Amino acid sequence: MGRESKIRKMRREGLIEPVSNEKRGVPLWIKIVSGVLIILILIFTGLWAWGRADRDVAARVGKEVIKKEEVQSQVNYYINMYRQYGIDLNDPKYASMRENLEKGVLNSFINQSLLVQYAKANPLKIDMEKFNKDMENQINQIIEQGKKENGEKIFKDSIEARYGSMENYENYLKKQLTPYIERPLLAQAALDSQYKNIKITDADVQKFWNSTYQVNAEHFLLKVDKDASPSVWKEKEKEAQDIYNEFVAEKKKLGDKFNFADFAKKKAEELNKKEAKSGKEVARYESLGYFSKGEMVEPFENACFNPDNKPGSIVGPVKTEYGYHIIHIIAKKPMHEKYDQPPKVQVKLALFTFKNGDKKSEDAAKMSANSVAIQLKKGMSFDRAVELSDDDPNLKKKGGLTDWFTAKDSPEIFAAAEKLKVGETAGPIKTQQGYAVIKLVAKKSAVKASLSDKEVYDKVKNDLLEQKKQEVEKEFLEKLKKQYKVRTSDPWQKIVAFFRKHFGKQWDSFVAWWMKATGKAPSQSGNSQPAPVVPSSGSNGGNTQPLQPITGGGS
Repeated sequence: MGRESKIRKMRREGLIEPVSNEKRGVPLWIKIVSGVLIILILIFTGLWAWGRADRDVAARVGKEVIKKEEVQSQVNYYINMYRQYGIDLNDPKYASMRENLEKGVLNSFINQSLLVQYAKANPLKIDMEKFNKDMENQINQIIEQGKKENGEKIFKDSIEARYGSMENYENYLKKQLTPYIERPLLAQAALDSQYKNIKITDADVQKFWNSTYQVNAEHFLLKVDKDASPSVWKEKEKEAQDIYNEFVAEKKKLGDKFNFADFAKKKAEELNKKEAKSGKEVARYESLGYFSKGEMVEPFENACFNPDNKPGSIVGPVKTEYGYHIIHIIAKKPMHEKYDQPPKVQVKLALFTFKNGDKKSEDAAKMSANSVAIQLKKGMSFDRAVELSDDDPNLKKKGGLTDWFTAKDSPEIFAAAEKLKVGETAGPIKTQQGYAVIKLVAKKSAVKASLSDKEVYDKVKNDLLEQKKQEVEKEFLEKLKKQYKVRTSDPWQKIVAFFRKHFGKQWDSFVAWWMKATGKAPSQSGNSQPAPVVPSSGSNGGNTQPLQPITGGGS
């Protein structure tokens, strides 16, 4: 009999105690793994539930919630507006523009929410005169729209049947509209409470007068994916520094013969060829022309408007969300040039319009304008030319006399008028509106602005005040974001994105194996996207008015 058989026999006879499973105990590693798994399941379940609860939320700001529906409705307003100018933001080529628009709209909602909560907490009073005026305008618009769509009598009868009287209906509208009219006024009250601390001295005005108004620049961009890892950014930073050193060395070598654009294009082409197989553009050159503050991303703008970076400087590498920039400062315009008065002219105008794209209409307008121009030279009065024209009635009442205008206002007409002496005529001149015939009435030469001119001084001071307001607003909003806490991210989607980024290939391999083994894919319900949100029509008293246009790139 073997040893194990003897032990089993002795256990049956009670000579030794049987081995108890309880006494063996569960191995420690199993306890640790089980505990970790339970904690992870609880965390993931909590995040999933949190994400599901926030699937319709664009942002949480303090105690307020901004719905995706509100943001999308506002985005749609701008999409329709751009479409009128021939820009379809749904086209993939405008993807970055649309992305910036969506960010800007969401930021506008967040900023308003922060300011409103601050105003309510302090509490601040709104401008009641403006509130009453805005309320009256809104109610009048709704009533006039109702009359237009249904007819005055039917609309009035339906209102009286439902609300008892027009006065009751107006009171109902006032109750519904109050939050939407009140919020922007509360936001303004919050800003005004900060603006009152702004002080501007004569020295401030003089410093602003001597500052930079616009910068003309070109740049080389080494692109980096904004979602790239810190190690990739670090690697690209080193590469950008090496490229910057090449630019500086080449400039030192060639002196005045150095051409930044040529060198940058050549370098971009060289780097893109290396990555030709991937199909990705890794570098590019761009000429930006003149731009003002607020038109570029902040780090780029700060480098360009830095007083230490003089025209001719090569600056970099400058890090932005797009990658690393090497910037060539071509020229700078001092602020005082902004206030110089350009040459102006005043003319009498006879305009003969045509339909764009209609050659027959255009030929007829040109023939009419040419006929009038010939008759003017034969002695016909310009008043008669105006009578024969297609000008609007108000201009005709003034004998075709225009206001003073510059080359920027009407380049074609200004160019023709500048060559005339007072009293002389010219035409036909093709413009976007039609063919014009003009008579020069007066000219004004260019005038250099001076701070000694009170009108100029007041304008400069006001512009400085507006700039300081923007700075105060930005600083104030950053403070409020810390105070009220702003969250725009969906925790579950962040987990999914992290998983896909770091374990995507392994997951895809597992899915392929699972499908082969079982004939079906593993459940991916946690990665499902919410159904598209249908924008609100605003028919229940919602705020259908657009926010203020987005400027300056958004903060």
